[in-house]
Amino acid sequence: MPVLRSVAVLSVTQIIAWGVMFMAVSVTAAHMARDLALSPSTVYLGPTVMLVAMALASPLLAPLYGRYGARLILTAGSTLAAPGLWLLSISTGAITYFPAWAILGVAGAATLTTSAHIFLSEIAGAGARRAIGAQMLAMALAPSISWPVTVLLQSLLGWRPTLFAYGCAMLLVCAPLHLLALPRASQGKTATGSARADQTGAIATPSRRVAVLITIAVALNGFNTWGFQLVAIDLFRSFSVPEHLAVGFGSAIGVVQLSARLFDFLGGNRWDGLSTGLVAAIIMPLALIALIAGNGSEWSIVLFLLLYGLSSGAMSVSRATMPLVFFSAGDYASVMARLGLPLNLAFAVAAPFFSYVLGSAGNRWALVIAILFSLGTLASMVALTRLRPKNETLS
Repeated sequence: MPVLRSVAVLSVTQIIAWGVMFMAVSVTAAHMARDLALSPSTVYLGPTVMLVAMALASPLLAPLYGRYGARLILTAGSTLAAPGLWLLSISTGAITYFPAWAILGVAGAATLTTSAHIFLSEIAGAGARRAIGAQMLAMALAPSISWPVTVLLQSLLGWRPTLFAYGCAMLLVCAPLHLLALPRASQGKTATGSARADQTGAIATPSRRVAVLITIAVALNGFNTWGFQLVAIDLFRSFSVPEHLAVGFGSAIGVVQLSARLFDFLGGNRWDGLSTGLVAAIIMPLALIALIAGNGSEWSIVLFLLLYGLSSGAMSVSRATMPLVFFSAGDYASVMARLGLPLNLAFAVAAPFFSYVLGSAGNRWALVIAILFSLGTLASMVALTRLRPKNETLS
């Protein structure tokens, strides 16, 4: 029951946190640009600042997980998010706009995704992978919930009161849920370590090479999946796809990603995060090659969407669970915190990079570069597979 309760609480708080701290700007950007006298592209630099701040803050949290536990860090991050959103709601220009996003970045490092997964690894023991998969399945609903709610609130209140209300939600809903509704995980940490030792016969001691390969695989894949998802509509437009089809195709990615996460979740413990990641890494270059081969024809876009969505959806689960194959329970928090640096930096620069390449060099160059990154991910995953602990099982 503690695991089920934890998954339920974190599903709610992660949907709220991602929705109000990151996704809401997709709705409010136009109104913010007008009121702050900033260009739309400048407004969208705000989330980039947030991701960079998250990247820089994530490694600094690594020792704090062992000292205080993820529950308190989740609570602190939710609390810090409130003044960030309040400052954003009263911003009058760049001088207050970008510091607000920096605050949200520090808060996000403590309260978004990574801390949630670390808490589940603390509390769920040998069932951490399934618990994380269930929570990520719920997270796929975040844009479907946050965007309509933000549209409604903005139409009724305006963007400033909406963001102020979102700050109140982080302080009065998420922070208390993290502090009071999540079970204490001190016993969960010990249970996780024991379960890991029972499963493998000995707690794994990963080499520096394993850590480097995981970092490379995660960063290269994150660059591709994040970059292309945010510019997908522009990518389809570059093949002269009609506007309504470009938007429809782009919106379909999330549905396929959800299907991939659901398939992985229903698979239970039949395969681990490394096996999932290897299959995802094989599929990604095939998706990109299909789009080039079909020159943006409808069949090639549909095939690209299916393969790309399956790959990115499966890899999102693998990123969170693959370290469990190599790292002991005690090391999981540290490695996940350190992965936040390359991953969030990749997220921060991916969309602007691919947008620039699309505009200056064309879609073929963008796809070729993405293929090279995907092959780098695949090579890293193959190398990791060869380094799998001999006593590691897929059960």
